[in-house]
Amino acid sequence: MTPASSLRAVVLALAGLALAAAASAALEPLEPAREGRALLELESPRGLRVGDTGFVIGGFATVEADRLEHGGSHGGVEGLNFFLFYDPAPFVRLFSEVSLRDLGDVESGREGVRSAPRVDLDRLYADLGSSDQARLRVGQFLTPFGLWSPVQADPLVWTTSEPLIIEGVFDDTTTGAMLHGAAFRDRGALSFGVYGTFLDEVTAPADAPPAHYTAGARLEWASLAGWSLGTSYVAAERRRGTWNHLGGVDAMWRPREGIELTAEALFGKGARAARQEWGLYVQGVVETVRTVYAVARYERFDPPDRTDALDLFDVGVAWVPIYCLRLKVDYRFARQTENLSAAGLRASFSVLF
Repeated sequence: MTPASSLRAVVLALAGLALAAAASAALEPLEPAREGRALLELESPRGLRVGDTGFVIGGFATVEADRLEHGGSHGGVEGLNFFLFYDPAPFVRLFSEVSLRDLGDVESGREGVRSAPRVDLDRLYADLGSSDQARLRVGQFLTPFGLWSPVQADPLVWTTSEPLIIEGVFDDTTTGAMLHGAAFRDRGALSFGVYGTFLDEVTAPADAPPAHYTAGARLEWASLAGWSLGTSYVAAERRRGTWNHLGGVDAMWRPREGIELTAEALFGKGARAARQEWGLYVQGVVETVRTVYAVARYERFDPPDRTDALDLFDVGVAWVPIYCLRLKVDYRFARQTENLSAAGLRASFSVLF
């Protein structure tokens, strides 16, 4: 099979997944579009249940394209991610995420389709405990820092690109253990997480190896009135005996259905930073007509390897006909031209199944 035919096959498969997801949603009561903590770890009961085995398979797929101001055009299949859920006992929940990447992409100025498929094991952990008040998670899991990092799935976010303060400032995953839970009150819930690294990464990128050891905590109050406040902290051993400390705060407000405001800021030294860094973003989402949302985000980031801060503006539209399908188109405005903050038009289509 040629690379071009392989890419066509993948795109057709994604179209099939979209139709299947839409048909499944049509047969069941629709749930409102969910964002952030409502699907914090993506452990949704939806998916393909494998007979009476207790296994449930789900996932998502994304096709993306971009046209940058100071570069060419690019498009392709960003990847296929599969989730496997299994509850062998009432007090044990097993979860894993496997991703297929670099399935195929095309780029202006280059002939043919580039395809170099690889398989990554992104997450693998066990949740132990029968109470929501306290559970022990052991394995490799997403680092619970801020609002954005515990989600990191294209069908569950509003823009095609993530904020700069999420990209490489701290390790995406932690391999070790976390004690987490929530205390429910009349006006809301107080959730917590305390975690640390003591195991080797299952898979670690060669260009950005994780810190030798990390320890961190997160605390969040989520009010029934539609707002939340959170704070996060992580310490990472950059070199033997040298620790970096990073702190953050975040807030979310949903004054009514169809409107969401989020903000997040961090400061300190990231996992691989040699000096202080700080950054923030503020994002607003408004439903303009049914299932169509206008999105705008401002970012400011002062990375450790630059003498000046980066200022970015993202504006776009997201169409969510049903919660499992999401089409996003947005434009990034920036004075800088490097890849970290390249200005241009970006689009993506995601299917959650």
